[in-house]
Amino acid sequence: MVKRVRAETRFLTPGPQPNGLQAVADGLWVMDQRDQHIYKLRWSDGALLHKAPTAAAHASGITWDGYHLWLASTFTPQVLLQVDPVTGNEIRRLSSPGVETGQGPHGLEWIAGFLWVTVPDPVNTTFRLEPASGRVWRQFPAPGTVTHGLAWDGAGLWCAERRTRTLVRYSLTGQVLDELAISDGPDPHGLTWFDGQLWYCDAASRAVCTVTP
Repeated sequence: MVKRVRAETRFLTPGPQPNGLQAVADGLWVMDQRDQHIYKLRWSDGALLHKAPTAAAHASGITWDGYHLWLASTFTPQVLLQVDPVTGNEIRRLSSPGVETGQGPHGLEWIAGFLWVTVPDPVNTTFRLEPASGRVWRQFPAPGTVTHGLAWDGAGLWCAERRTRTLVRYSLTGQVLDELAISDGPDPHGLTWFDGQLWYCDAASRAVCTVTP
């Protein structure tokens, strides 16, 4: 059963077009798809804590492996980039599955030593990758056709679908556990989980919003 929820706008990002979010204890990481900068913002009010340029192109997803950030570069290069969180400099790059169709990776999440990445239409698939080699260990269908952010709540993997304005929660084997429809609020792009809530951003309005499942 789909549950209808309202989103609360918390603040606007300083960058022109946010498209990826990642929660860490001391701030919210934002990936901007227009200026290709990473931003770290204060949880309470969105104040800027840190900013750095990256080599990504029209980047969408962002995640944290405990030491470095990973970015989903959706245009050339259509790859996953591991970058230094202070400088934004590239450390290494990993080929993304599904890019042979012309569509680059979007959502990213790091779970227990593996990278999870979602690729939208025409692939419409979420992949589990081994980060050392890029080997695909698991894959299952993603929701809809315009899939964006991924978020891990400790027990389920959430995926944002922009076209239908839904947030779908999966088990790590691909079973659908929950589905939320945003009845009021901006469109969902980047997605993350923090303190019992889903946080998402909208590229058009620059809004960072929260939804309580």
